[in-house]
Formats: sequence, structure tokens, C-alpha cells
Amino acid sequence: MATLLPLAPAQAQSGEPRTDWSDQKLHDEAVRLMDSFLTIDTHMDVPIVLRRPDFDISEAHTWQDDASQVDFPRMDEGHLDGGFFVVYVGQGPLTPEGRKAAIEEGFSIAHTIHSVAEAHPDECGIATTPEEAEKLREDGKHVIFMGIENGYTIGQDIGLLQDYYDLGVRYFGITHSSNNDLADSSTDKEGELHFGLSDLGRAAVEECNRLGIMVDISHAGDKTVYDILEHSKAPIIASHSGCYACYPHPRSLNDALLKAIAKRGGVVQMNVFSGYMMDPQDNPERSQAYQDYFQKYHDWESLSDAEKAEATEARIEIERQFPKPLVPLKEVVDHIDHMVSVMGIDHVGISGDFDGGGGAEDLMSVGDYVNVTVEMLRRGYTEDDLRKFWGGNAMRVLSEARRVADEMAQAS
Repeated sequence: MATLLPLAPAQAQSGEPRTDWSDQKLHDEAVRLMDSFLTIDTHMDVPIVLRRPDFDISEAHTWQDDASQVDFPRMDEGHLDGGFFVVYVGQGPLTPEGRKAAIEEGFSIAHTIHSVAEAHPDECGIATTPEEAEKLREDGKHVIFMGIENGYTIGQDIGLLQDYYDLGVRYFGITHSSNNDLADSSTDKEGELHFGLSDLGRAAVEECNRLGIMVDISHAGDKTVYDILEHSKAPIIASHSGCYACYPHPRSLNDALLKAIAKRGGVVQMNVFSGYMMDPQDNPERSQAYQDYFQKYHDWESLSDAEKAEATEARIEIERQFPKPLVPLKEVVDHIDHMVSVMGIDHVGISGDFDGGGGAEDLMSVGDYVNVTVEMLRRGYTEDDLRKFWGGNAMRVLSEARRVADEMAQAS
């Protein structure tokens, strides 16, 4: 895969580059701004870490010590109010047994997320609307939204979306890395299965519209995204997607898709995942280490607590011995600049994909998020721009999903 040269930063932001500001002034202004409005990351795989024995999200951790990227102290350090904790189930076989296991796993993860709010009621709460998020923020609590990554979590039972809605889920990711019963993925090695959305996928989109759940197109194939745009009555979200024009990864969105999403009022959250922004680095030792790791610990639910602790230490050791290559933070903001130039600031946000593989130089946990605002301020983004970027746009789409659901209920 050929490397594209980074595009020149777009001058789509409404202010002028702040070349005369010191680093300290930029940092202080970034902190002031992030403390003045709701700041949300739309895709955090922290439930993967929450299920480790003895992991306490209220205590501070580090990437270096335990390969973790999200906890409440680091949210405070990064001036992040919260975000979407994700119910993620990896794609398995499209069989009755596979679907049944995925459904059980999904609800188990959803209850794990609720257990965090139950265990730390003075520090966080579950939000289902922008208003609830703002209230939690005003009360000094961290905001936990819930989303789903991979429609495999519902198997072939669309009715389960109602159950997930009742648990607080407010976006539904159609696919992950492989095709499922609902739609085609952007990265399935076998190619297309449905050539976009299946009939079941269309029914799932309709049900999301009826309930007020945002449809998430991250990981979906291009034809799938166009089908969803055509079929959905509400704007859509890409909870963690990249920019194909800046680096041609099949997981990322090309300019035509970016424009189509913006035209329909949607939002794309820039994904801080270095592997989608750079040529693959040949590291056979790391690859072999992870191959051995997944072979040994592939069935997490069947492991004892001692085995889970052993698995955690094994992963930490792999990251210590064979650290993954990272793109510079400035390249992440180059991607953001390009998205803004194509879509407009009203349609762009951010997600670190933390605890799910995300990270860049100077941006390896939620504790580093101020660095993003510093770089954006340096390039001329304004307070209003950043308010939209850090959560305002995503919350607008969530509100629109609710409005569409209300209109559908009144029409029925």
C-alpha cells in the first residue's frame, strides 16, 4: 500500500493560526475551553479492560504498566467528561451456536458497563440524552453513554434492539471487521456477502430509527454506508473512522462518503488509530507473540480469574517488548483538518478507540486529550469550533435520532 503525503492543513476553521502564542498559553487556553463545555469520546473499548480481575476504573493506571488507556483519573487529567463505552463482540461464525454466544456475550458486557455506574455512583452515571450528559457534568460526574460495535450482538433478532435501548444503548454499529447477517464490512477478506445492507440490515436500520438509536457506520463497507444513508430517516454517526484521502486504508471514508454523510446531517468522529494512518510495519516478533497470545487466551469467558490475570500480564509484556509504531499527533490533526475542509466543522468529532487499539504519539490515553485541543488551537480553531468538535456535533445527531423517533411514533 503506497503512502500518501499528508495534505496541507486546510484553512476551513474560522480563526487564524496562533503562531504567536506560547506553548503554555495554548495549553492554558485548551484547559479553559475543555472545562467550559461537554467533552465526549464516542468510542471507548474500556469494557474489555473492565472485565479484567481487580481493574478499578476509579484508580489511575498507565499504558506502560497495564496496557490500559481509560480511567476516571485520566479523564480528569485529559479534561474529558466521558463518552461511549462500547458493547463489542468480535465476529464469529454465522451459525445458530455462534449467534447465541454473541447475544449472551453482548448482554454480559452491557451489564458490566452498568456495574461501573452502580459501583461508583458518586463519580459517574449512565446518560441516554445530551441533557442527561450535561446534568452529570454539572454534578461533577463522569458521563457514560453506551454503544454497540458489531450487529453480531443481536444475531438475527431485531427485537433485541429494544432490550439494548432499554439498557441505555444509543448507537448501533452495523458491522465490525467481517460481514455479518446485517451487512458487509469494509475489511472482510472474503469480499462482499450482501452487496451492502441485507434485508435484515434494512430492518435493523428501521428499528434504530423507531427507537432513537443512532446508526453507526464505522467498519461498514462503502456500499453498506450508501445503503444506510439512503434508508435511514435520521442522520448517522461514524463513531470512530478515518480519512481515506490522507491515507488509503479500506477502513477509512473517502471524500464522497464524507460529503454524503455531512449532506444528511451526520457526523464522523476521527479515529486515533495509528494502524489506519500509516504503512504496516513488519514486526514478525510482535505478530508471533500476539498469535501465540490469542491462541492461548482466545476464550476469555472460560478463563479462571487466575488465568485472566495471567493473560493481562502476558499482553502487557508483549506491549513492553514489542511496542507498536505510532503516528505523530500532528498527522491526526492533519486528518481532522481535511475532514473539516470536506464536511465543515459541524460534522466532525473525535474518538481515540482507546483500549481497542487506538493511540498516537503524545496521545496514548484519555489523559492526553488536551494535546489535541492545543494543536487545534495552534491551527486557528475557535471556541465554537471546538465545542462542536468535542461533543456538540455528536450530541446534535443523538438529538436528531430522538426527534425522528418521536415523529415516527406520532405518525403510527
